[in-house]
Amino acid sequence: MTRKNRLGLLLLALAAVCAAAAAAVLLSPEETAEEDTSFPLLELEAEDITQLSWSYGGQTQSFTYDPEDGWSYPADSAFPLDPALLESMADALSQLTAYRAIEGAEDLGQYGLEEPQASVAVALGETEYVLAIGDETAMGGQRYLSLEDGSVYLVDSALLDTFAHDLYDLVAEEEIPAMTHLSAFTVETASRTLELEYLEDSGLAWSGHYVWFRKDGEDTVILDTELTDAFVENITLLYWSECVDYQAQGSALADYGLDEPAAVVTVDYVEVTQEDSGLTDDDGNVIYNTLETPHTFVLEIGDYDGEYCYARIAGSNLVYHIDAGVADAMLYLQAGALLPDDILILDRDTVESVDVTLDGERYHVEKLVEETTDEEGNTTQETVWTLDGEEVDFQSVFTALTGLESTGSEEGLTPERGAEISFTFHRNTDTYQTLTLTFYQYDSANCLVEFNGETRLLADRDSVLDIVEQVNALVLD
Repeated sequence: MTRKNRLGLLLLALAAVCAAAAAAVLLSPEETAEEDTSFPLLELEAEDITQLSWSYGGQTQSFTYDPEDGWSYPADSAFPLDPALLESMADALSQLTAYRAIEGAEDLGQYGLEEPQASVAVALGETEYVLAIGDETAMGGQRYLSLEDGSVYLVDSALLDTFAHDLYDLVAEEEIPAMTHLSAFTVETASRTLELEYLEDSGLAWSGHYVWFRKDGEDTVILDTELTDAFVENITLLYWSECVDYQAQGSALADYGLDEPAAVVTVDYVEVTQEDSGLTDDDGNVIYNTLETPHTFVLEIGDYDGEYCYARIAGSNLVYHIDAGVADAMLYLQAGALLPDDILILDRDTVESVDVTLDGERYHVEKLVEETTDEEGNTTQETVWTLDGEEVDFQSVFTALTGLESTGSEEGLTPERGAEISFTFHRNTDTYQTLTLTFYQYDSANCLVEFNGETRLLADRDSVLDIVEQVNALVLD
């Protein structure tokens, strides 16, 4: 190899070394790290902190800690403080780890530390640490932090989330009770009062399936169970989106429309608990007494605020944002929207006979319950339907009737055409002993349903005609 060639190779090697060195300089600290160099950043215990302050989003919050009294807000002793967030902040500081240190950092601007995302001051008696939290690193997952000691540290990026809170994030929000055993639900607005009652086994309906009722003067209106459950769950499953004021009272309530609420919702419910009776059964098990304690929850709903509305528990100074859909439901739901859309829900065990009217002819179908006992003495019951003394498959007709679904509803409908078919159910009950279900042709696709004297629902005409054919087959057989 000539001297010239050797010199060329040396120059190439030198260029490679220089390029590698330049690349190392250009790489960010996290990109050049190849081994775990993490270390604890602060020497403190969470319980030793006496004061904690932070600035975020243009707001500064400051809280103090006393071992006996716990956390407090010196700016307002009446502030309803929930210390959980402060405790998590203190824990985060006590466990703060630096993954790498950049010593002698002069240009803090390149790390986002001249105007930090957040700053934190934590005191332990006379000792104080001041932290500035800057930008996230290019690779993500870590964030730059300074302690005013001339170095920049890389810490977990989630540290910013720990302190990204304003004052109202620390409010101890009022608990919304678990309202699982309701007895009444009332909505009062400027234009109406909607009174709902929850009653099981009331005899106010032809089926135990119906448990919700609306008061209409002296009358009681049966409501759809699923629809009414969904309506009241707007309140019973309510949650606060956020607290917006913790000292609203007097004239200040007008700022939220709560001086004259748009709606007042009252929920009467029963709290069911178990109490040790002090007695045991024969097996030594504790006997508990069931206690039922009535309670009332009152919610006031005020003005809309974008996708939220203002609300408070009656008499409280705390005002919250709740979903505006809750106000929509309480203010604008029409009572008719809660009416049942079931064609027929009926306990078959209560039916003793059925009169069927078809093409002007009336047919009487009787139900018989036959008991049989096998050789081992086991007794079984079988339901048999008869027409003119002959057994018929009326069970299939009953199944088809209860399987019908409404295709729509409208108030004030009246029959304009003749009846396709009619059923009169005779029952062994104290109330609603006789119920009549009639289907009238309405248009080419629907039949108008009349049940218990009410004409409001529509049913698919083809499905009704299938039932007509079933009954025709029974009659012809």
